[in-house]
Amino acid sequence: MIRIEKASFNYGSVEVFKNLNITIKEQNNISIVGHSGCGKTSLLYCIKGLKTLSEGTIYLDGISQKDIGLLFQEDRLLPWKTVRNNILLGLDKNLDVQQYIDMVGLKGHENKYPAQLSGGERQRVALARVLVRQPKLLLLDEPTASLDELTKESLQDSILKLSKELKMSLILVTHHIEEAVYMGDRVIIFGDQMKEIDTIGNNRLSEKYFENVKQVRLALKGRAHE
Repeated sequence: MIRIEKASFNYGSVEVFKNLNITIKEQNNISIVGHSGCGKTSLLYCIKGLKTLSEGTIYLDGISQKDIGLLFQEDRLLPWKTVRNNILLGLDKNLDVQQYIDMVGLKGHENKYPAQLSGGERQRVALARVLVRQPKLLLLDEPTASLDELTKESLQDSILKLSKELKMSLILVTHHIEEAVYMGDRVIIFGDQMKEIDTIGNNRLSEKYFENVKQVRLALKGRAHE
């Protein structure tokens, strides 16, 4: 689906990441973790076409930019529009979006305004607004960062369930190691030396999950083999 080859990105004279090589196959979920400023979000923006690599290439195989959705950390809802109209933003006003409202668990909230919703519900509206465009690849830029633990887990589960139902791949950027391990089939650790850990088949109570959390934490500290 996507091949990133020899990718580098600079802010002026500041090198953010260099010589990055990543392959993302269809229905393959990737989590990216790393210290602040290492270029995680910049990579998402380059994949989406909002920024341009300084060097290297991003190859899209079987998809186009229109097939790539992006869910931000902030819900970015318009406060004067209802749930339904926020989802319809930029689309034909007669489009039936009820299935997407139901899909993200907001049935009955169609005519509410953002101020009437919780933080988790607002983020679900933002998710529905992306899903209505039927992406094959969903980029997630710390979508649960502002949520409490239970709401965060509920949204994580919903996104994973929808990714399977809609046959949609995910690339998640997060600062939370547990989230990265739970949601990714692979966790890629950005840093001076990029590392990758296989985390497929995790659940929150499995022994593998806790071991993978430990390995990612050690890799971020440069002690991956302890």
